[in-house]
Amino acid sequence: ETLMKTPNKKTPDKNAQADTALDKARELAANGQLNAAIAALAAVEKRHRKNPRLQGQLARYYLQAGHAEPAARHGDRALAVAGDKPPVDLLEVRVEAELRLGRPAPAEKLALRGLQIHRNRAALYHLLSSTLGAQNKLVPACRAAECAVNLHPHQSAFQLKLANSLEAIDQNERALRVYKNVIQSPERPANAPLQYGNLLQRLGHNEAARQAYQLALEAMGHKGFIYLNLGALNRRVGDIDAAYECYRKSAILSPGDGGVYYNLGNLERGRLDCTAATRWFRRAIAIRPDDGTFHWNLALVLLLDDQLSQGFAEYEWRWQHSGFPSRRRTFEQPEWDGAPFDGKTLLIHAEQGMGDHFQFLRFIGDIAKRKGETGKIILECHGPLMPLLADFPEADQVIEREVETNDHLPPFDIHMPIVSAPHRLGVRTWDDMPQQHPYLKVPAGSDVELPGLRPEALKIGFVWGGNPDFSDDQARSTKIDFFQPLFDLPGTQFFCLQKGPREPEIAAAPAHVVRANELIETFRDTAAIMQKMDIVITTCTSVAHLAGGLGRPTWVLLHYTSDWRWLQHREDSPWYPSARLFRQPTPGDWDSVFTALGAALSEAAAAHTKG
Repeated sequence: ETLMKTPNKKTPDKNAQADTALDKARELAANGQLNAAIAALAAVEKRHRKNPRLQGQLARYYLQAGHAEPAARHGDRALAVAGDKPPVDLLEVRVEAELRLGRPAPAEKLALRGLQIHRNRAALYHLLSSTLGAQNKLVPACRAAECAVNLHPHQSAFQLKLANSLEAIDQNERALRVYKNVIQSPERPANAPLQYGNLLQRLGHNEAARQAYQLALEAMGHKGFIYLNLGALNRRVGDIDAAYECYRKSAILSPGDGGVYYNLGNLERGRLDCTAATRWFRRAIAIRPDDGTFHWNLALVLLLDDQLSQGFAEYEWRWQHSGFPSRRRTFEQPEWDGAPFDGKTLLIHAEQGMGDHFQFLRFIGDIAKRKGETGKIILECHGPLMPLLADFPEADQVIEREVETNDHLPPFDIHMPIVSAPHRLGVRTWDDMPQQHPYLKVPAGSDVELPGLRPEALKIGFVWGGNPDFSDDQARSTKIDFFQPLFDLPGTQFFCLQKGPREPEIAAAPAHVVRANELIETFRDTAAIMQKMDIVITTCTSVAHLAGGLGRPTWVLLHYTSDWRWLQHREDSPWYPSARLFRQPTPGDWDSVFTALGAALSEAAAAHTKG
């Protein structure tokens, strides 16, 4: 006889128990009690490890609560038992969790798996775009965003992703059109006007950007970062007082944001108030003490303000500044600390531009005093400088810089980037600076013959612009048009020394301006021609440092917020005793500079004629 077992009424059906927990959790979540919903499911989760609905719902709730790690864990449990065609929203949760955990590659694989099953799911294409963008696969990310929009053209979040993606690949005009569509949508994401405004500002559509930022303030409330961007816009258009007010509001709303004080420091630097700028930069550093950009900008303002010791110490942070133009060189050998190095070989390696190299070569003589009887100095320099510096007297060996590899370097024991020289030497004031002037010379070699040289005339070599790729070149460089009235000053003869991308602009000058640029192949040629000039006139370029290092009379044309090395409110330069500085009295005012320059040249020409 078969005996029937009596059901144990104390052990409810497992599926019924899971359903009860799910129902309760949904009710709690619907009432805004998300943590309670998670707790209700977590209480029974161990007994339902293989229930895809319960594990999936836990993953969703954890993700909504901002807990990506448990969301991924429970999502994986759900996927393991969900079969070959898991629910699409579960796959989306897993992709989103991987993205939040900073793992875009596995997120991409999950998204692609989902699209194999659910081919027309716009949300998956949207997520795929995020995974690709996070891996810097910008063009495929844009294509994925386009697929999402094509499948769901009225979803503003998908359009916003497409606008972001287009902007990332510099399709800015199309990005603007898509952003505009998003802005006009009644369901637009709250942050869309801010992103639209940022692109408009970057492209110089200033008034439209201002309107977009106002929409952002209405949509997102009074946020410090919006006022920060609006402040940057006001500064861009020259409304400094309005910029300051925006930054002030940002500081009130976000007092713990070091970027606010950094921007205030830059604003005061632009107003040439070094004391205020220093105060703001130090406050920014107090909040983010390891931010290299903050330290770098503090260094620039300290050096501009003649505070050499602190300035050069802060300048050592340049390698941690994301926008610094040179990469840091890494060697097994230690950096030189400034101590005597008898019996050792010191490699002094190049960094930044050629003007920086010219400026800091003055320190090689003082470094050589610390090498003792058997120490050696290897001087590395930019390739174009080799014809000029190959026989530099204080260096035991001069080598050409190769940026891609260190394999060319001869043996050495210690090293130093050249612009670190004053810090390593303990320069505190101008009295500590090397006093040798000039400290550069033209090495022996063939002469550069200048055609049509008029011995009785005041001979003027001139350069009107630097490298257009330099970040501040639009402000520092002038135009040959400003020189045109000077070319006919009585008693003068002008010689073009301009090289590089701006060289063709000399075609606008009259025929009697000597095209010396056509005779220049190396910096040695430039230096040789400078030796024949009575005055070299240049903007803030490598030519200014070469002429100054050679001890030639050098007249430097400076924009309002000129580089730190020219200091402030001076017409002379402690770096170059032979230099004379002509400064813009207000931002962009080259007319005043050239009026003063013309008067000075007329006076110099008259004195030259009498002499």
